[in-house]
Amino acid sequence: MEVLREARCGSEDRSDALVAVRPGPGLRIEVSSKTGPMFAERIREVVEEVLGRYGVAEAEVEVREQGAYDHVIAARLEGALYRAGGGGEAFHRPLEPATPRQGTPRDRLRRTRLYVPGNNARLLAFCDTFGPDCLLLDLEDAVPPEEKDAARFLVRQVLATLEFGDTELWVRINPLDRGGEEDLRVVLGGRPHGVCLPKAETPVEITRLAGLLYELEGRYGLPWRVWVMPIIESPKGVAQAAEIAQASERVVCLAFGAEDYTREVGCSRDWEALLWARSQLVAAAKAAGVQASDTVYAALEDEAGLREEVRRAKALGFDGKGVIHPLQIGPVHEEFAPTPEEVRWAKGVVQAAAEAQAQGKGAATYEGKMVDRPVLERAKRLLALAKVMKLEVGDAS
Repeated sequence: MEVLREARCGSEDRSDALVAVRPGPGLRIEVSSKTGPMFAERIREVVEEVLGRYGVAEAEVEVREQGAYDHVIAARLEGALYRAGGGGEAFHRPLEPATPRQGTPRDRLRRTRLYVPGNNARLLAFCDTFGPDCLLLDLEDAVPPEEKDAARFLVRQVLATLEFGDTELWVRINPLDRGGEEDLRVVLGGRPHGVCLPKAETPVEITRLAGLLYELEGRYGLPWRVWVMPIIESPKGVAQAAEIAQASERVVCLAFGAEDYTREVGCSRDWEALLWARSQLVAAAKAAGVQASDTVYAALEDEAGLREEVRRAKALGFDGKGVIHPLQIGPVHEEFAPTPEEVRWAKGVVQAAAEAQAQGKGAATYEGKMVDRPVLERAKRLLALAKVMKLEVGDAS
């Protein structure tokens, strides 16, 4: 590619880098490193590797880094080249992940989805240590409009570089007609497990996203199906939640976003005002056989309030909840765990059903109540959840 104009990307914040590129004869690389001369040569190697990948033969590159990792420097240079050359297909190439990654089952545990801003190099440097069930790298609300193009490359580099263990990796793109399609073409090259579509209001949006994913999976050689999590954030979305949930077999979870919903409806943020919307979303998700994830709890220092809202969400049928800080993960996981009484009841129900079947009885009862199919299935789900969470099942007696 050709560098057509001067462009910059990144910042001089801690753990970040400010990279400038401009047209020039031959290649000239200037490095200013907070970590000193001993790392300057490595930074040059990173710059030369990226320039070679994009076929840049003539350019002046200036890097001023503040303790940034290699993948941050690479991403900032990619962002600067994107701005300097007008974009293009060259920026849609997939990256080879540093460690092997497997796909995830559609019904895996999703108690928490942690939002991390896709433009924040410092937070992204440690996002592999936070431990949510789902890590959601955000390109939408958390990223200023002028930084969205650069954030794509940082998110892609993070996905391809860091080791995340058992965490399921998601990217919240922008709405498809407002940059989301370009988000997808860049970040899918980092091999996420799923894509969150914000402000989902119609099934048509989901089928369009599914079609793009099918195309890009083949082009990038992804060995698994990328899941979809529509985020319902408006009354129109709530009204069409059932159709959205059933629009594609890629949909594995419906998430609720209360902030936009309350603003559009004009209602308060309390539980009673949002009960109808939450109930509609849960019913739509369960009718489609997918999970439901509740909205975030914004009061970071109010753990008691967070736990109470999780208990209510769990009672309503939600399977998980959005979180905006790592300190919220532990309390949410604890509250979504089956209680010892629930585990005891579930094991008793399963045992009673098995005994009735062995004796040739048409129906089973447990603690004076009939055990029909829905009750038995609920008990089995509770025991499966307890097993995944490595809880002590104990005796039914």
